[in-house]
Amino acid sequence: MSISDSRRSSAPFDSTYRETPPWDIGEPQPALLALLDEYPPTGPVLDVGCGTGELALALAQRGLAVLGVDLAEAAITQARAKAATAAPGAGRWVEFRVGDALHPTLLPGPFGAVVDSGFFHLFGPLERERFAHELAAALAPGGRYYLLGFAIASPLPNAPRQVLESELRALFAPERGWRVLALRPARFLIRSARSNDVPAIAACVERAT
Repeated sequence: MSISDSRRSSAPFDSTYRETPPWDIGEPQPALLALLDEYPPTGPVLDVGCGTGELALALAQRGLAVLGVDLAEAAITQARAKAATAAPGAGRWVEFRVGDALHPTLLPGPFGAVVDSGFFHLFGPLERERFAHELAAALAPGGRYYLLGFAIASPLPNAPRQVLESELRALFAPERGWRVLALRPARFLIRSARSNDVPAIAACVERAT
């Protein structure tokens, strides 16, 4: 949903979650899991735009305390239902709440990690800049931000916007107190009759100060 944060509404997403949205593949995105395996996170973890909770539950199964936040109440309802039937080890460690994850400083941090599976790419340059600034304040020193977003542009309205390597390197530059641990091409799996993945970019950056 490419709209300014002053006009953010859950309505488009709530209607999408009445069925299975194309980005909900029934498991966490493999490219993001690979990044988490390579650069293990510490808790507590914030899952921004958590959707129906697959990634948050996978992290909870690793023994990490996770807060999943999504603007869409329909998504959070499904995530809570999944948590209620998950293995006890996962259900105890995860919490889901309705909220605007574009403002992580308003959530109960600091966080050891922030995970982002298709959230950052919903926004334009101004929102991305503000979000990066808030991440710096919401993460504990040494905390990490993990991102998977589309690396292509779409002509469709309200579609994900392209995420560029140059943009990420500028937002998470050393002079801003960040270290880039990984930044590489990836694939974003989708539910589609035509294709099952989209060119993407994966990144892990660490808060140095």
